[in-house]
Amino acid sequence: MKRVLPALLLLIVLLFVLAPLASAQEAQALPPVSARSVVMLNADTGQVILSINPDERLAMASTTKMMTALLIIENCKDLNAQVTASQRAAEVGESSIFLVAGESLTVREMLYGMLIQSGNDAATALAEFEAGSVEVFDEQMNQRATRLGMTNSHFTNPHGLDDPNHYTSAADFARLGRELMKHQEIRDIVKLPEFTISWPGQPWPRVLINHNHLLEQYSFINGIKTGYTDAAGQCIVISASENGVNLIISYMGGPSLGQRDSEIVSLARYGFDSYRQQMVIAQGTEYTTTEVPYYRNRRLPLVAQDNVSRVVYIRDSIEQKFVLPDKLTLPVHKGDKIGLVEAYDNGKFLGSTYLVATEDIAEPDMSERITYYVQSAFGFLLSAVKPG
Repeated sequence: MKRVLPALLLLIVLLFVLAPLASAQEAQALPPVSARSVVMLNADTGQVILSINPDERLAMASTTKMMTALLIIENCKDLNAQVTASQRAAEVGESSIFLVAGESLTVREMLYGMLIQSGNDAATALAEFEAGSVEVFDEQMNQRATRLGMTNSHFTNPHGLDDPNHYTSAADFARLGRELMKHQEIRDIVKLPEFTISWPGQPWPRVLINHNHLLEQYSFINGIKTGYTDAAGQCIVISASENGVNLIISYMGGPSLGQRDSEIVSLARYGFDSYRQQMVIAQGTEYTTTEVPYYRNRRLPLVAQDNVSRVVYIRDSIEQKFVLPDKLTLPVHKGDKIGLVEAYDNGKFLGSTYLVATEDIAEPDMSERITYYVQSAFGFLLSAVKPG
């Protein structure tokens, strides 16, 4: 019995120690993904968190409309300007907001119609408004893609209907989604499950219904754009935010709507679990020392004045850098602010706090200064005559 008790106690301790580690490992297990290509980015830093076939060229369906929206929001100076639908816009077909030729809506209303209800007619009308023709707008889309570094993308239309020469990659669309979500006007639109705009000539307004059903189910999802065609499969580019972590997930070529939505939620959770609140600078920790003048071989330890805690990627190592005076000025009292300690994550500045002295150091009197200079001179002479 005496031998059994220590063994039981050891087992209990191991269970308590290892259980949290196992949970952490499970939390970081990659969820199943059935899509052909997926890329997840940190929206703030651009850091790649997950990448599956990132550069495979695939049909993009209505996620195309992100590029259309980006060009409009970057170039249109008046979102209240009137856009008149052409016959071409009215007849483009498939997903629409039921524009008729000659009907006018504002640029803003067209953006709502394109991004919420995925209106191909609204996308065409906006392209013609911005560039004068769909063909010229296509050229502008490709030029903007080049400037964004989207090396595996080519656009032949502003709406996403299938065309063999109309393709992108998950990596390119993650980059595009991140760029698009920098615009507040776009963020305000794509987070809406539904919205009402005017419908000239009708006794009722247009009620736009967002194809991104996850917006109503999960508070952490706040955009961006869905897409589907037979060639593209289920596509979605998602913006998600929780506890200070902002993600962009580009999901291309999923087999079904149900799998797409379920996997997107799992991927977002994986992304959020890839970050933790960490003490990047710890109060009272000695980070460096500085040379003390007039006291040979003496250095003053410096400790952090405050804690600095940040949300950081769990696989990253935090680097500390120091800002110190060229020469310490005496006297020094314990607690004096001597310099700064700064924390960085992959070159990104996280925060800083003062480095403070850990002890008192008196200003040397005249005899101590003379002794220091004599010893220094003697040391210099010895080094000068020392055989090389």
